[in-house]
Amino acid sequence: MKVLIVDDHGLFRHGLEMLLSGQHIFREILHAATGQEALTLQAQHPDIDLVLLDYNLGADHGLDVLLKLKQRDPALPIAMVSGRDDPQVILSALGSGASGFIQKNLEPDDIISAIQLVLDGGIYVPPTMLEDTRNAVPAEHQLSRQKQLQHLTEIARRVIREKNLDVREQADIENEMTSALNRLVLELQQDRTRLEVLAFQDDLTGVANRRLFLERLEQALRNTRRNKSQMALVYLDLDFFKQINDSLGHQAGDILLKETAQRLMRSVREVDTVARLGGDEFTLVLVDIQSEEGLHSQLTRLRNTLKAPVTLEDGQQCSPSASIGAAISDGSETAADLMKRADESLYQVKESGRDNFVVAPVKA
Repeated sequence: MKVLIVDDHGLFRHGLEMLLSGQHIFREILHAATGQEALTLQAQHPDIDLVLLDYNLGADHGLDVLLKLKQRDPALPIAMVSGRDDPQVILSALGSGASGFIQKNLEPDDIISAIQLVLDGGIYVPPTMLEDTRNAVPAEHQLSRQKQLQHLTEIARRVIREKNLDVREQADIENEMTSALNRLVLELQQDRTRLEVLAFQDDLTGVANRRLFLERLEQALRNTRRNKSQMALVYLDLDFFKQINDSLGHQAGDILLKETAQRLMRSVREVDTVARLGGDEFTLVLVDIQSEEGLHSQLTRLRNTLKAPVTLEDGQQCSPSASIGAAISDGSETAADLMKRADESLYQVKESGRDNFVVAPVKA
């Protein structure tokens, strides 16, 4: 059997490898520090039997990587690994298709047992979900309770996958997992767009997140290719944002990020996409570009809009600037290639002093 460990902390990966090697469960143990490395290894090793995926994966989000891996191989067992014990986080991971949520602070024997359960086709639910009722339940009923929790997990998946807001499990047991599921369903009933918001919206700014950006980019490339038109991908970083955060505080930085997002939204059409990739990194997917000259004019206006003063806390003001890199495409290249060209344009701007833009023309 073959396992892939995906974690940005090398020490944890090697420690987990030592634990697994001592059990002789796997004949080969692969390592990945990023989501892209995990996807590359999955392509190179289609016979992977299990993925152990960190929930907080550095610049990547574990759930984003989970969905990409599942897109390629829906049957691949993937267990999230994390130090978190928030029921909503655990439900989100299990509902998104994870076969288990293994906490890093478990005893070595418990980690092995959890992995074995996933390999056997089960769904591993953290023992913290049983703590409130463990003492009240006879030992012989624990296995039954675990099955009930797994059933609740399947219901959570139905809620997320089918957007079936009427699903409610009237379980015979009362535990934190049941309460968490019911709270989730209640929230969704109050706002039927909540599923999309949770999955595709940046928490701070309200614009699209990385997951939705990637979907929109792929869609734009397909439409551009089909319509024989042109589109543009724009990368944008706020200049010296870290200095603003350090000198004025993170709350001031958050205000600046929100205002930047709003200005970007007002500068594009409804058919275009504004997304925040993380930190002060934003991106625009602009469809149906008429000409390179027209894009230059749009970016000039955008640059001037972003430079207008922003009022922060206590009446403080700052006049931000941005480095902007763009690439035009006719849809004939992959999303990865287009992203690389836009990133290279952004790098040119930063190398030449920032507060400007560079546009790469259609790839010959």
